[in-house]
Amino acid sequence: MTDYPNKAEGGCFCGNIRFEVAVGPDYVAYCHCKSCRKSTGAPAVVYVTYQQKDVIFTKGKRKKFASSEGVSRTFCKDCGTPISYEAEWNGNNVIGFFVGTMDEPDFFPAQKHVAHRERLTWFDASDNLPRFLEFPRKDQVPDSKNPAV
Repeated sequence: MTDYPNKAEGGCFCGNIRFEVAVGPDYVAYCHCKSCRKSTGAPAVVYVTYQQKDVIFTKGKRKKFASSEGVSRTFCKDCGTPISYEAEWNGNNVIGFFVGTMDEPDFFPAQKHVAHRERLTWFDASDNLPRFLEFPRKDQVPDSKNPAV
């Protein structure tokens, strides 16, 4: 298991939005879902997920977009940087920051892949991380560790 920092900061490209957390993340994951791809323009994303109650925005106000029922995606209204995915997951309100918004993204290697069923066929992260075909429930076992699945 990866040791993640117990304090982290991040923000958007122009610096008008800043956030910090004083706990380690719940998890870090690749997401292959169509919504994440559309909202970022990337073939897959990696997000660092925290309990919303543990996040403090120290500068600026992010713009929110309700991308689906119960899900908000946020971004900087000035530079357009996608900031987060926010939703209820397994009974908790969570906020997943896109790893590129973290000041030290190298400290947050992914632990797993989610929504792997929706991945682009030509995108393959060559790793042996657990793969979940959908968004996993708490304590769910992976569907595979094979990149081809």
